Amino acid sequence: MAVNYLIDIVLALIMFSIGTSLELKDYNYVLHHPKTVAIGLFFQMLFLPLLALIIIMFSDLNPILKVGLFIVSLCPGGTTSGFISYLTKADVPLSIALTGINSFLILLTIPIFTNMAVEGFLGQASDINLPALKTALDIVLVILIPVLLGSIFNHYYPVIAGKLQKWLKFLNIGLLAIMFSIKFFAPVQEGGSGISMLDIKLIFPYAFGIHIIAMLTAYFMSYLFVKKHDSCITIGIEVGLQNTTLALMITSVIIQNNEMSKPALVYAFFSFFTTLVFAFLARYFHTDIRAEG
Repeated sequence: MAVNYLIDIVLALIMFSIGTSLELKDYNYVLHHPKTVAIGLFFQMLFLPLLALIIIMFSDLNPILKVGLFIVSLCPGGTTSGFISYLTKADVPLSIALTGINSFLILLTIPIFTNMAVEGFLGQASDINLPALKTALDIVLVILIPVLLGSIFNHYYPVIAGKLQKWLKFLNIGLLAIMFSIKFFAPVQEGGSGISMLDIKLIFPYAFGIHIIAMLTAYFMSYLFVKKHDSCITIGIEVGLQNTTLALMITSVIIQNNEMSKPALVYAFFSFFTTLVFAFLARYFHTDIRAEG
């Protein structure tokens, strides 16, 4: 379907625009702040999926929706997480470093953990599976290569890359709006997901619960290991925002299951706004407490 190609194009453009914001010095962040990066990766790659798995296991969602919601938890690095870190004056280099590392880690984590979830929730007899090699190749083509091309372009043409970023942001927002509108409202035969208000009411409490618990836990728990408040805010943001476009690619394009794509649509509907509110509140109250102190 045409909408499946649109998902790939939008995701590739987003990753290219992320690449145009990367510089070689951004990768040095990992060397200078290894503990902070490790803590961020722990909450993104291990804590969030584990929390999601526990909540999903005790939910009343059908097995297909359980797998779909779990896949959302496996897609780190929301496309606007760096933007929120920038708006709230958090640790933008940490956000960039986490996005860069996660782009490689998901080559393994998404195929392995998704197939484990399919087997656990749907049983061994299920005809649904995520081919590891094809998935890795798709991620390389749609995620890694655009990021690398964007960063190479930025290295050789930094002035043009800086101007392009502004236009790409508006283009990405427009394409995202079109893509999610199609998945929400179009008939199934035209690429829509067939999602209903009943689906939203069923999925939302679990998606929202995973989102809020993971984001707040990551923010407060990171204080035990990371003393820099800006970094703690960014870790909360990175755990709160998931790459729902990537989740749609996995569920709609690779697995080709519209039912499984519904949790990604619900998660995308609220997570940007709640994460933005969290980041501003974390910044405001921390500043206010320091002022009173």
